[in-house]
Amino acid sequence: MVVSIRNLARCIWFNVKETEPKHLLEKKTAINLLLGFAISVKHYLREEDGIDHPDLKPYISNIKSTLPAFHPLDKSTYKKPSGFQKWFSRSVSTSELGGDSKNLVNHNLPLEISFYLSLYIRQQKINNSTDDTTISIMYNNLCTLTDCLTSLERVLRSPIPLAYSIHLAQTTWLYCLSLPFQLVESNGWITVLITFFGTLVLLGVEAIANEIENPFGKDENDLDLDDFCGILKLELSNLEAHKVPSMDDWVYSTENHPFETDNITAAEAKNLNIDEVRSILEEDNRKLNTDQRKSISDSDSSDTLNQNEISIHVNL
Repeated sequence: MVVSIRNLARCIWFNVKETEPKHLLEKKTAINLLLGFAISVKHYLREEDGIDHPDLKPYISNIKSTLPAFHPLDKSTYKKPSGFQKWFSRSVSTSELGGDSKNLVNHNLPLEISFYLSLYIRQQKINNSTDDTTISIMYNNLCTLTDCLTSLERVLRSPIPLAYSIHLAQTTWLYCLSLPFQLVESNGWITVLITFFGTLVLLGVEAIANEIENPFGKDENDLDLDDFCGILKLELSNLEAHKVPSMDDWVYSTENHPFETDNITAAEAKNLNIDEVRSILEEDNRKLNTDQRKSISDSDSSDTLNQNEISIHVNL
């Protein structure tokens, strides 16, 4: 997802024309939506509904949408889970939110933000603001964002089955409770230590399984999604802070010395004819080959010397 956001932001900022101030504002708004997409994925994976989050709202508050994800889910009929459900289930089920799945909507905010990104790309095609290749690249990266969202959903929506969790917990405790009776006759008082450490290991494995079942929360062992979004925000801000450089700014700079064998700058070299430039490139190539052969020869000589020294030591 990070790769697609970076690629899409780069294409928008550098490949889309900006002949008027409004074009720059459109590009900035689209990149804000990319950051909003990443942050909304974080909240979506944590099952935090709506857009009223301090880190998210500034980037998508301009969207006046009737799509369901832009409005909080009605949890007025939410039924508090029992202690047993809290122990064995992490997520709120459909029945707990009202009992009728047909009355619920899928509040997938990242997916709906992607609709607006798709609209932006389509508008650039209509306005001929960029070439068809860039349009295709932007659409491909947007599709990749949706694919990543779906893959993350698969992790979130595929928890360990409740029956399996119950059976695993019962089996673990039965084994731990019966272990002392199996060991006490042959090990005596050492059974206490064996049982303690054995139980510690088994319950630790079960606790680890519960921790990694959903890595998108706010627990200490979960993925640091806040840091991920913060780094992405900084990268996009750095991208937006710089105008698109022209070729003269960096190719024909007085600091650019493109040749190894000639100290001439690119600004000076552009006044040469093409044969003279090719001649300098050929000289660079000859120098590189000569240096490479010399390096290989020195390496072989060093290996031969080391082998001779080893032979002398062996003979002695």
